Amino acid sequence: MDFIILVAIKLTIGFIALVLFMNLNGRSQLAPTSTEDQIGNYVLGGIIGGVIYSPSISIIQFLIVLLIWGLLMTITDFLKNTNKSVKKMIDGQVVYLIRDGKMLIENFAQATLSIPDFYTKLRTKGITQISDIKDAFMESNGQLIVIQKGEDGYSNLLVSEGNIQEDNLEHIGKDDAWLKEELEKYNITNISELFIVEYSGNGKLFIVKK
Repeated sequence: MDFIILVAIKLTIGFIALVLFMNLNGRSQLAPTSTEDQIGNYVLGGIIGGVIYSPSISIIQFLIVLLIWGLLMTITDFLKNTNKSVKKMIDGQVVYLIRDGKMLIENFAQATLSIPDFYTKLRTKGITQISDIKDAFMESNGQLIVIQKGEDGYSNLLVSEGNIQEDNLEHIGKDDAWLKEELEKYNITNISELFIVEYSGNGKLFIVKK
């Protein structure tokens, strides 16, 4: 009976921890879009699942583990948002497989993607010929993005909540100086005022201030 009560208490604590985690860290964990999201889900699930049925781990120890895990995730988020190198190390970066119609053979190994798997992913997108593709790349979350010849392309987030997205600038072949020069055309000199700046496939900027 004591074991059942202990499991019930731990399960309740685990449920509360999950709810708090989802609300404090955003809903992206419901549909993970980054390596950190995936790892966070795996680790939290492992902690709760492993601890609930282990009578040797007390409730206090369980709470301490959850606290350490929460602090680790918070620190990781902070480092990712303030250090580009840390973000690349944790989440990875975009890997081009085809650019301007040319296959980048060496990048398939970097993306750990075989040609048969590449073809399978293309077929799920309704694409039957590689020669129809203008650009194809793997996002940091493993999703394959394909732009066919004749399409306008895709949008890129250049500024998010006052922070320049360096990777996305590099992705479109631009730099900070270019972005600041473009924003000056809209009489914008303080990037921290911006909530979002999106670069569309036709070369136009969509800007929303805070």
